[in-house]
Amino acid sequence: MRFATLTTSVFLAVVGVCALPHRDDRLLYIIPVGKSMDQFTTDFTETCRTWYPAIHGDSYTFLNAIVQPGDWQGKNADTEAKIACAWIDPSGNIFTYTEDVAAALGAVPAPA
Repeated sequence: MRFATLTTSVFLAVVGVCALPHRDDRLLYIIPVGKSMDQFTTDFTETCRTWYPAIHGDSYTFLNAIVQPGDWQGKNADTEAKIACAWIDPSGNIFTYTEDVAAALGAVPAPA
């Protein structure tokens, strides 16, 4: 009986974790001309880390900054990147500032 209860509990825990929605906020951008991918990665990450507090104060917490070189097929790794900048509020809501941070750095959306 205890084995069946344990098995059911483990199964439900695994199903519950797998059933969580996957969130992908990455956007494809062309990095500014004259910047290396390493420079852009550093600039994007640092700007993202300071973006929300610089504008609104300290009520949100930095969640992550993502810079993945290349387009969705892995091409153009020197000129394009999949990027995201995310912050979380005290209630657990996620807010992205990817477009604002990218624009501030001179990056432009890649054509669809």
